Amino acid sequence: MRGWLALALSASAAGWWLVQWLLDQPLEPGKTGLVAVVVAAVGGHLGWLNVRRRLRRGLADTSTPTPRVVYETRADAGARRIRFSGAVFLTAMIVLVFDTLATWYGISAGVVAGAALALGVADLWESRLWRRAERERRSELYLLVNANALVATYGEPRVYEVPPDIGARAREDGGFAP
Repeated sequence: MRGWLALALSASAAGWWLVQWLLDQPLEPGKTGLVAVVVAAVGGHLGWLNVRRRLRRGLADTSTPTPRVVYETRADAGARRIRFSGAVFLTAMIVLVFDTLATWYGISAGVVAGAALALGVADLWESRLWRRAERERRSELYLLVNANALVATYGEPRVYEVPPDIGARAREDGGFAP
């Protein structure tokens, strides 16, 4: 989810810059492009390092869920994703409006687009690696999302590993039975 959201944010920032350009607002295309490329390259490299570390540490230290672990309902998951999306896009809108007010000539659009692009690609790559790890282990892997968090942590993940038949039964019941 957050990978596709980040890619949509990157496209939105680029779209905002394009609209400003079409309206003949004062912009600096060269600097904006350079900033976007540099931020995307640095962010992509850091994302690559972080994904490898998260996967390695997460898979090395899996545990079985405790009886207190409860699966998130579809309605709760949808509400959490909507809150996350709203927070991300509101933040980007504030940054881009401030760009106009502070006469930064569209350069913050390059920062937002480059950072979001790097984050989106890294997240999609990471989710693909987690799915492959599930297939190889023949189990279901769940990353802990704390009760009030909008997304799983970008730091060290807490990973629960369950056989597929137990995971399916637990999802139907709403949690793991002791």
